[in-house]
Amino acid sequence: MKDAESLIEKSKLKDAQEIINVINSSNRDAFGRIIPKQYFREPIITLKEYEESLENMTFYIHRYEGSIIAVAALSVEAAETGRIRWVYVLPNHQKQGIGTALVSHIEAVARDMGLKKIRLVTDCNATWAIRFYKNRGYTQTSSIPNPWGFNIWMEKEI
Repeated sequence: MKDAESLIEKSKLKDAQEIINVINSSNRDAFGRIIPKQYFREPIITLKEYEESLENMTFYIHRYEGSIIAVAALSVEAAETGRIRWVYVLPNHQKQGIGTALVSHIEAVARDMGLKKIRLVTDCNATWAIRFYKNRGYTQTSSIPNPWGFNIWMEKEI
């Protein structure tokens, strides 16, 4: 596989259903086992929600052999603060540097936009995600209770 960073591109409208499929299937695989059934939402994003999110979010994708295998999005929260959302890599393509490349790409885009800080939120039980972000320089800044535990806010100066 070519360098993962070189395969990242800004999504196009025609990618919508494939992006939604990657997010929903990856979310089911990762969070379906840690969020109690009564609170687990499936699908996590619908086509309508995706289309609405395009007003304030830019999606980036990674393709392999013509198919989207990874997704991440960036939104601007404040004058100097961005937020990473929807970081998902299909399970059979994980541990190959694709998630790291996506997050690095979004950080570079954010810097180019003049942002100084990136924030994100993940579930307290998503130990793999917390470890992934900590390994990339993110630190926990706060936590917010939810019915099964809490969500963790993390951020990084860029």
